[in-house]
Amino acid sequence: MHRVLLAGGPALVRDAYAHVIAASPAFVIQAQTATLAEALTVLTSTTCDLLLIDARELARATSAAAQVSLRHAAARTRTVVLGTIPPAELPLLTEAGVTGVLGPYLEPDEFFTALDVVCRGAIVISPAPSHAPGAPAAHGALAPLTQREREVLALIAALPDNTAIALALDLSPVTVKSHINRIMHKLGVSSRSQLVALAYENRLIVPGPRITSGAAPGEHRTVLGAPGLGV
Repeated sequence: MHRVLLAGGPALVRDAYAHVIAASPAFVIQAQTATLAEALTVLTSTTCDLLLIDARELARATSAAAQVSLRHAAARTRTVVLGTIPPAELPLLTEAGVTGVLGPYLEPDEFFTALDVVCRGAIVISPAPSHAPGAPAAHGALAPLTQREREVLALIAALPDNTAIALALDLSPVTVKSHINRIMHKLGVSSRSQLVALAYENRLIVPGPRITSGAAPGEHRTVLGAPGLGV
């Protein structure tokens, strides 16, 4: 059974999450705190498997201060942010050690699946859609890209470097670099961080039921739901 610590956000929202989590036989609420700072104090004396932080708690501090707090949290337990996060800020969260970002449109089954996947060592990113729930995902900005270029773009957001992307797609690093240069030219961007933001904004990466095989204990793998990716 996974022990969960809830932190931040309105008390009623926290209680609602606690009620949903308590209904699952796989998770148990270990504690709730009103702030992330209080959660860090709890983590110094209590062992938990998962820290769930309301996104509004991060907005209370500067970006630099929030990253420091998240690094401290991620050093002690797997850390997930709940709520709406601007796509451009997602790379900052993952750099701080956050292993899950779950938007507000997940159904309970999807929510628990995502938490379980995080507990097993993967990274799950599920940003809130920028359109109404139930509407089809918007990929208009990615229309100029070929299917292979979309696959490369998704992996830019998931893997650390061109060598890892080349291994995942059975390509040479030189070919991957060529694909990335063409993607940047087509989308009118000049950095990898901008590409990552576009991948999240256009929901090219969503929670999925599969995890890449071969992960060593404690090693993270990103769950991808992009069409055509064999992960």
